[in-house]
Amino acid sequence: MTELSVNGADAVLLRRLRLLSVVDALRRTGAQPLTALARQTGLSRPIVQTLADELTEIGWVASVAPAEPTGVGRPARVFRFRAESGNVAGLDIGAHAITALVTDLDGEVRGRSRLTVSPAAPAADRLRSAKATLTEACAAAGLEPGQLSQLGVASTGVIEHSGRVALSVALPGWTGIDIPAAFADTVSCPVVAENDGRAAALAERWRGAGRDVDDMVYIHAGFRTGNGVFVGGRLLRGHTGAAGEIGALPASGWAEAPTHLLGYPGLDEEVRLEQMAELVFSRARAGDPTALVATERFVRALAGGIAALVLTFDPELVVFGGGISRSADLVLDRLAAELERDCIRVPPVVASSLDAEWVVLGAVRVALDAIEGRYFATGVSEPLAPPPIAA
Repeated sequence: MTELSVNGADAVLLRRLRLLSVVDALRRTGAQPLTALARQTGLSRPIVQTLADELTEIGWVASVAPAEPTGVGRPARVFRFRAESGNVAGLDIGAHAITALVTDLDGEVRGRSRLTVSPAAPAADRLRSAKATLTEACAAAGLEPGQLSQLGVASTGVIEHSGRVALSVALPGWTGIDIPAAFADTVSCPVVAENDGRAAALAERWRGAGRDVDDMVYIHAGFRTGNGVFVGGRLLRGHTGAAGEIGALPASGWAEAPTHLLGYPGLDEEVRLEQMAELVFSRARAGDPTALVATERFVRALAGGIAALVLTFDPELVVFGGGISRSADLVLDRLAAELERDCIRVPPVVASSLDAEWVVLGAVRVALDAIEGRYFATGVSEPLAPPPIAA
């Protein structure tokens, strides 16, 4: 970073940028001595020492025990980012279950909870269950919900930037719910909400098969299909939050796709909806011709919408996630063959490397992104605030 002679508002901004550069270096690379921090930030060692001391005083950074001396003189001072200085929670409010994770500022899980709910549950009951699940996860982490620094909520439907559910066809009474307002009686921290498909895409790029891929299409496939699209490393949300709702187009085939599995004649009437796909795919693996046909029709129906996304965004990678990804051995080759028919270029199509916590892990990432935007954004001219919770 270039050393400048500034005063007034420019000096405040420059100080903030320097503080943030030290925090960012420690968050990315772990504990570092002052010499290494100076090299990474481009600042002089005396300035870095002053900044590190200030960050230690306000709670973002801690000085760790020095390494054993290897020669003459005092051991080098080593600093680390205090991930424990705050806690965030991610909450996945789904049709069949609600899951909560509580993590530190590095995303390390400190507590979790899961509660089964009925798809027919009224919105008020679903919200009560969500708050109970969140409270239980916080208790597992040794916290009260009021001590959280940020809450990220992921749920089905078109969710506006404000956190209001503009449209939901899967959850009764969910359209019109203002998610941040609904949790105001449970947490005192900011609340940010995201569509479940986009949240899962964030998780996949953070810790899954799409890690650090800048141009990616993520497909979240179950009995409903959602997606998330990254272009240049940024998740597309659109003007109102409705970007990528390909399933709203009948021609995409996404609404039709589940009917090919539900129509399989060999299903027991008592089989739960979420088990049906697994049973059909299991019988397809065994060579059942009717199940094989149902599988092929299911994949063909999905392929239309996926091809539209590939043609529009030309991604480096397509990641196939959600519950159907557990049957990637049956789906991926068939999907790639369908895409070959329609796409100018077919990128690699891979299965998600995450498991059942796609969406809730994405909700955690939503919360962490909000924390970073609030405390670490370099475009804000205010002084760096103390951490959400000072230990």
